[in-house]
Amino acid sequence: MQANSSQDLQTIKTNTSENFVIPFGDTNNDRRNPVEYVFDEPKSSNWIISIYNNLSYYNSPDSKTIIKLQERPPSEKFVELMLFGNQSKRFIVSVNTNDTGYIRMYENNQNGWSTDGPVIVSHANVQGLTVTNGKRIVLDKLGMEGFDVGSISVYGKDDSASPDSTFAGSVQFQVLSGDYSQSVLYYMPLIMVVVVGGAVITLLVLKKRR
Repeated sequence: MQANSSQDLQTIKTNTSENFVIPFGDTNNDRRNPVEYVFDEPKSSNWIISIYNNLSYYNSPDSKTIIKLQERPPSEKFVELMLFGNQSKRFIVSVNTNDTGYIRMYENNQNGWSTDGPVIVSHANVQGLTVTNGKRIVLDKLGMEGFDVGSISVYGKDDSASPDSTFAGSVQFQVLSGDYSQSVLYYMPLIMVVVVGGAVITLLVLKKRR
């Protein structure tokens, strides 16, 4: 593990998982100097990354946290998540590949992400890339011809002169790879769909009874 300007990340590793926490101060780095967590070995093909965003944002439309999941150089392939603060909770998901370049795949300008659950990014050989926003799936089975995550970068400012985006909290990452099917986190996307679907059905039934 390596981290730019953050030498004391809380890190826990097992054979199939890797958890670390980035404090709010490090999320205020600018795009030229992001905090970067480099895996000892890339997470190949089949993996799940759960992101718990517990940051407190300044009330500004420019307050945000940008998270990039990227392959190791010379590959230019990455997935970028933009989680805006204040009241909008704007959420943008973009991908960049060597062939297509940078493409914005999903954008929601109002309540785009939620703290009800983690933001989850997962990839599987058969199913491709899937992203949830803390409540539901927003990008499903995007083919990327494989994606081996080599590092995760985090920053919150466009340049060093920009105001800070956050003033408290942290963002926690839980990474599962390899033979992770025995972990409950493996089933998190399915659990979220079942829970949300069950809640909707219950509300509809109660409404009909009334």
